[in-house]
Amino acid sequence: MTLHATKPHSLTDDFRSSMRVAAASVSLVTARDESGGFHGMAVTSAASLSMEPPSMMVAVNRSASIFPVISRTGRFCLNLMNDDHGGLLECFSRSDMRERRFTPEHWAEGLGGLPTLRGALSVHVCTVAAAHDFGTHTVFFGQVDDVILPEPMAQNPAPIIWLNGTRRHLRAIA
Repeated sequence: MTLHATKPHSLTDDFRSSMRVAAASVSLVTARDESGGFHGMAVTSAASLSMEPPSMMVAVNRSASIFPVISRTGRFCLNLMNDDHGGLLECFSRSDMRERRFTPEHWAEGLGGLPTLRGALSVHVCTVAAAHDFGTHTVFFGQVDDVILPEPMAQNPAPIIWLNGTRRHLRAIA
């Protein structure tokens, strides 16, 4: 009989593995600093919070470069990516591609000059109403100031879905 050494699992490792199998849509959270510079990161940690008042929430790691910008300006934008934005997702997922993130063909300026993603399934421009630190992240609760929807609305929206560390495609079942 041969004994096999097994690597002990930590709660953090097990939690990370459990979150990898939770499918989630991908948004780009964007902000504009006081000098007019654009900042952003890809997140799966954004969600609607309340209809009255219309509000969204996003969890941002306090080590992320966008964190101090949102903290200082009190504004952010959530851009729900569609499947055509796959190349842009790579730019926001890799710090060595930072200079390619905000090319003019992908971005417009929304309310307050915040960067809004052209062709997004939806865009929510928010003002921070509250923030709560937990662990390594801060959850920003934003009151929605503006919603931008595509014209016409997509009959079969195709959001980018993240599952098990890779991009997936969503398709309707007839």
